[in-house]
Amino acid sequence: MNFTMPKRENGQKTNSWLRLLYWGLVIAGIWFAYLNIQPYERAVSFLGGKATSSAFISLVAAIPLINGIAAILSKSLSWILGAILWSVIQIIEVLPLILYNNEKFIEKIVSEADGRSRYQEKETDDPTLKMLKRTYNHLPISVVSNLEVLKIFTYTVDFLICLTVYSPVKSGKISDLIFILATGQWGKLDYGNLALALVTLFAIEVIVSLIIWVGKLSYAIKP
Repeated sequence: MNFTMPKRENGQKTNSWLRLLYWGLVIAGIWFAYLNIQPYERAVSFLGGKATSSAFISLVAAIPLINGIAAILSKSLSWILGAILWSVIQIIEVLPLILYNNEKFIEKIVSEADGRSRYQEKETDDPTLKMLKRTYNHLPISVVSNLEVLKIFTYTVDFLICLTVYSPVKSGKISDLIFILATGQWGKLDYGNLALALVTLFAIEVIVSLIIWVGKLSYAIKP
């Protein structure tokens, strides 16, 4: 009994530190989420400004009191739409990370993929029937594959939004960035903006990975 008590106490202390780290990461995730929404809010504001008639904006701006209310509503709406856009993109990017760390999900996919029957495609089959058989035969693996393709697409969109808001070149044009990279003019890059773009792109994924790791470690050494 005397030999097991120190181990139990050490385990409890370690778990306390891990819980503190866990909630620290959660708070950091919320903070970075708030910061990372700002580029999307600016992107939505830019797109909204392009879509709105300049004559209408001039008319509203000329009306006292209404122009102030309109500005507040426009800012709030842009932030809400930016938050929704950011949330959708982040969910698609983080979802595979969460699913791949869920043993029950992986076990279910593997068991269904190994245990399900396969339909043989015949030359006499109608083209639609062949397509349905091919789709069925690729389930449920195709769900994961499609999620990976969607993840790559959203990362591309995310990266372009980050580069537009935190442009590493003075002009803010993607074409100028490609030219500078192709010609090796590294001194013309704004490395501060590039760092902000990378933080916006990967901060949440890194924090979610650490939260999952801390949660697993805490469960593994649970006294």
